[in-house]
Amino acid sequence: MQTAKIITLTSASRLSKGQQRFLTVLQCEENRNKSVSEICKLAGYSGTKSWYYALREEPFVRAVEELGIVIKRHYRTSHLETQLATNIEEELAKDVWDMRRFKSDYPKHRPPAAYEVDFTWITNHQLREQIKCYFRCRLPKWEAYTFTVIIRALKPVLMLLPPDVHMGTVERSHIEALLPETAQLSEYQASRGLWDLKSMVEYMATSPSWTGPRPPRFLIWKEDIPGMPETLPRPVPPDVLDQLDLLLEQAVQAIQHNQSFARLSPTLWDAILILRYTGMRAEDLCHLKAPDEHGRNGCLDQDSDGYWWIRIYHQYNKMKRDHRIPTKLTDGVVDAIHRQRERTNHLPDHFGEHYLFRTETGILSRGTVDTALKRLAPLLKHEDQPYAISPHQFRHSVATDMIETGVDIYTVKEFLGHKSLAMTEKYIKVYLKSLKAKYDAYRVKKQHTYASEMIENQVQVKQHEGEVDGGWVEGKVGKLYLSPLPDGAGNCAHLPMHDPCPDVPHCPTCPKLRATKRHLLMWENKVKNLRLTVEALRANLLYDRARKKHEQELEHAEKVVETIQREGFWDGRIHNNQTNKN
Repeated sequence: MQTAKIITLTSASRLSKGQQRFLTVLQCEENRNKSVSEICKLAGYSGTKSWYYALREEPFVRAVEELGIVIKRHYRTSHLETQLATNIEEELAKDVWDMRRFKSDYPKHRPPAAYEVDFTWITNHQLREQIKCYFRCRLPKWEAYTFTVIIRALKPVLMLLPPDVHMGTVERSHIEALLPETAQLSEYQASRGLWDLKSMVEYMATSPSWTGPRPPRFLIWKEDIPGMPETLPRPVPPDVLDQLDLLLEQAVQAIQHNQSFARLSPTLWDAILILRYTGMRAEDLCHLKAPDEHGRNGCLDQDSDGYWWIRIYHQYNKMKRDHRIPTKLTDGVVDAIHRQRERTNHLPDHFGEHYLFRTETGILSRGTVDTALKRLAPLLKHEDQPYAISPHQFRHSVATDMIETGVDIYTVKEFLGHKSLAMTEKYIKVYLKSLKAKYDAYRVKKQHTYASEMIENQVQVKQHEGEVDGGWVEGKVGKLYLSPLPDGAGNCAHLPMHDPCPDVPHCPTCPKLRATKRHLLMWENKVKNLRLTVEALRANLLYDRARKKHEQELEHAEKVVETIQREGFWDGRIHNNQTNKN
């Protein structure tokens, strides 16, 4: 940037307040060499979006250029205005690539800047051309957004190399020298940057298609790369969800009466409602396809049983495969989709995809949804503080709630659309409490034994022989209550009004459990299920404590089955002591 004359604020009075704030910062000559993000911070903005919005106005651009500041690029053209390159070699020769000029098939919910690949920060001309050549080789394989992710990951690591080093001169000593400096980066930056650098140099060293200088093999070792930090799921706190659900209910009522409600447009309220009850990713929401005039096809599908499904097409899905999410009419998701379809009837069909959440200038963006949820933060309190929800937290909440209410992890995997169970295990944590809840729900639903048939009678009274008064004589109980257990494990001989339950909450080891051959089928099934659970837990060391607990339950269940088969009954007062001795 060059030194130039000072622009008075009087001459800039025609500009907006935000643009004037930027010019006030740029009046100081030392600020003109700062990055866009630093200038935005000095102007009081947390991000760079305001700067690029300001560049939409030609008077502001002229005012900035009069200060001698060279603007490398103005406001990026929208997705609707971008065309594929007619001369690819001319585009590849540039130091700033717009990947939308190379690929027409890219997600439209991201801002234009997400597809900009900037090589200008690489001061070494040879290194810059080598990396550009590497990216050129990856054009057929990588997706449009991947190029931006990789260049951003490489930047903090490559900037630690000496300025005169390129792929033809780099040595192991250069890597060893920069490794201590990577400790000053975040764990994610260091891990991701070194992994991507390792992949690049290995490709250059071994690929037959690489024609440039080949760096040494094994330049970066696996041991050099720190572990990638694993972020735990962060579901929305239940009290915040309760507040949001109330707002959604009120918003739907207002929409039905053609009224505005609580800061957001009807479109955004319906978008949040869909995220809340389906747990889909934000990119899937933005690329939902509108149903036809009959309310079907597109993103809506109804099976022969009348059950509704939300259809997500593979084109922009993270897993690259078609996926369906079940929903009920009572959730309001289907109605929200129908309402949004009516809103977009008059809008042009951008990109020829008939997107549901399309706007005048494109489609709904992830940033718009983020902003909408931030605007709701003052209305959502958690620990007496405003709580800002991110769109992906709804996915965490739905999945975590399914696990905690007893849904098995395989069902959750299919609901989320994951390719492997390992992805689901990283995404949500299955705790012992959840496994027990799931197992109990399974037994209640599947086991229709004699005991479960008797549950309607609430209490079965067994009268001892010779007690004509029913046992209710002064000073003693005398009568024995046998309450059938809901899981079909047997009968409980405990009298609730007499004293507390002696073995809360585990009935199998309770001295007051009574079981006979009519309960044997349930115990045999329990042994089978516990064996399956133990085998599954043995495959994952993270659940070692859960495995030991289930192994104890399996050992006890096998003893109960063996005793009933041998003696015809199980009495907790007798056989529990024998089991403990064994």
